[in-house]
Amino acid sequence: MSAGVWMPCVRRAATVVIVGRFQSWIVVGSALQKEAKLYRRDRMASRRYHQIDLLRSVACFMVVAFHYLYRGHLDGWIPFASPMAVTETVKFGYLGVQLFFAISGFVIFLSAQGATPRAFAASRAARLYPAFWAAVALTTLVVHLGGLSSLVVPWRDVFLNLTMVAHWFKAEFVDWAYWSLAVEFHFYIMVWLLLRFDAMKHIKIIMSVWLLMSALNWLRPVYPVEFVLEVRWAPFFSVGICAFLMRQGDRSKWVHALFSIASLLSLAYAYSDAKKALGFDHLDVVAVVLLSCSIPVLFWQISRERFEVSGGRVLYWAATLTYPVYLLHEYIGYVLISRLSAAGVPGMLSALAVFVGVLLLAYLVNTRVERPLSVMIKRWVAGA
Repeated sequence: MSAGVWMPCVRRAATVVIVGRFQSWIVVGSALQKEAKLYRRDRMASRRYHQIDLLRSVACFMVVAFHYLYRGHLDGWIPFASPMAVTETVKFGYLGVQLFFAISGFVIFLSAQGATPRAFAASRAARLYPAFWAAVALTTLVVHLGGLSSLVVPWRDVFLNLTMVAHWFKAEFVDWAYWSLAVEFHFYIMVWLLLRFDAMKHIKIIMSVWLLMSALNWLRPVYPVEFVLEVRWAPFFSVGICAFLMRQGDRSKWVHALFSIASLLSLAYAYSDAKKALGFDHLDVVAVVLLSCSIPVLFWQISRERFEVSGGRVLYWAATLTYPVYLLHEYIGYVLISRLSAAGVPGMLSALAVFVGVLLLAYLVNTRVERPLSVMIKRWVAGA
């Protein structure tokens, strides 16, 4: 065979080999990039923000102090009145709930990164329901045995509470603290829908509309919209969401504008709530607005990595127990404090003793119920 015949064959063969190897490199490179992206997402989702743990612990303590040392007596559930200096401090503790909502905005968007709709639903169900079911059962038991008949709800409502959406059926909450869980539940549904319809990439547009609806609702409340889309609490969730986006590198003017609008709206709602709050005067309203400023300020610092906290076992357990403590503290606390006060235990001491008892009960719920049951629920919902 002459050179003129076999040389083109060699060139074609060499070209096929080179192109084949090049395509293989592209495939391998693409696979490696995909694996690296998934690794970064998993690492980001599993990362623990200790400053969020600290804020969660502070928020929980604020709410407990508010109920035990201020609102419980004001509503007639607790027989003693705390000293004036104490009540004038803890009366603002309800702002811990707003802080919880901002935390959820940050944490839920963190957990949604790279998650499928089913995986997200599994993680939320495993996180929420085990401790909640235990709390509903324990609260019902203590309230029935404790003698505060005005806190007892019908058995139909007790069973509807197990769904966590008792308000959908116009049922009473077993413990009024559950109202904020209903708000959280609606927020989780909205995030799930974003994942289901692949709308996370449009989050800035969606948040813009959400905040616009929130502003209109502040001017003139529209109950169906406020109930379904939680526009009343949208500014607080949005502060956390924007802080997360900025923390992950999206520091565009759009996100900054959304953060600013959400912050201003959160102050507007805080002002409106304070004006309607029982026992609040003009100075209290001013104090609420000033204290409410701390929430966007803290999350701005987190977004800029200027607020960092070292972890530790104490902080870990404090943050871990916030959820069961929040679920268990109010009505159970009212019953036990009333019983201790009736037995002659000084008021402040009885509140402290009950708080310690609720911490221990929360630890048992976490270790004996929440952890083992959450694994089962997650596997069942995820279909594993």
